[in-house]
Amino acid sequence: MSAAESAALAYDGSFTGFLCALAEALNLARSGMPVPPIRARERVAGLFNEAVEARRDEARAASLWKRLSRRFGEERSLTCLEAFCSDFEGRETALAAVIARAVSAGPAVFDDLNDPATLLVAKAARRAGAQAHLIAGLVRFAELADGSWYAPIEPDCNVLPLVAEHFAARYADMAFAIHDRRRGTALVHQPGASCAIVEGFEFAGGEGGSAFSPRELELREGWRGYFTSVSIAQRENRKLQSSRMPKKYWRFLPEMAAPQASPMADNGAEA
Repeated sequence: MSAAESAALAYDGSFTGFLCALAEALNLARSGMPVPPIRARERVAGLFNEAVEARRDEARAASLWKRLSRRFGEERSLTCLEAFCSDFEGRETALAAVIARAVSAGPAVFDDLNDPATLLVAKAARRAGAQAHLIAGLVRFAELADGSWYAPIEPDCNVLPLVAEHFAARYADMAFAIHDRRRGTALVHQPGASCAIVEGFEFAGGEGGSAFSPRELELREGWRGYFTSVSIAQRENRKLQSSRMPKKYWRFLPEMAAPQASPMADNGAEA
C-alpha cells in the first residue's frame, strides 16, 4: 500500500485495526516519510482531504504487537495499550509517532517527556489506567435467570482490554459479560476459557426484570436496605463520596439508587 504524505490513515476503531494502520505508518517512517495522522474511520470524515483505509488483518496485527512487545518490554507495551484505550484526541497519531521513534532509537524514547507526542501518550495512558483501576472496583454483576452474570458500564475510556485479565482471574469459574454500553462491546468469559472482547454486543434482556434471577432481585433489595441502615446521616459527605466514586457511575450501583428508581426492583414488583 502507498499513501500520500498528507493522507490520513483510517482504521475500524479496534486495537487490531490500529495496529494494521500502525504497520503502514511504520513502513512510511522507514522510507523517510513522516508518520501520517491516524484516526478511527468515523472521525476521519471532514478532517482530511484524503484518507487511506488500513485493512484489518488479525495475523498482521498479532505479529506486529508481538514484535513491539518483545522490543519494548511489558511495562511500555502496557503504556501503549493504555494510551490507545484513552479518550484523548490525537492519541493514535501521537502513539504511532512515539512507537516509530522507539523502533529506531530504543524504548527510552517513552521517557522523553520533552517531546509533545510522548507527553500526550504518557498522559493518555495515565488517564486510561486510572479509569480501569476505578472501574475494576465499581463493576456490579447481576445474576441472570440462566445463571450467568451481567454488568453494564459506560466509561469514558475503553477499559475492557485493560481489565480483562483481572476479571478472568478473579471470576474464573463464572460465565459473565461486562457490557460497555457506550461502545457496544463486551468482555465475555466462560469458565475454563480466556476472555474475549465481543464487538456489536447487545444485552438481549434489556432492562426487563424477567432477565434477572429472583435471587438477584431479592439480594439487591436487601443490599439497599443494609446500605441505608448502616449509613450515618450526620456524617454524610457527598462531596467526598463523589470524589472517590464519581456520580456518573452511580446509576449502575444498586446501593446508590432508591428502590423505586431501580428498574430491576420495579420489574420485580410487577412480576
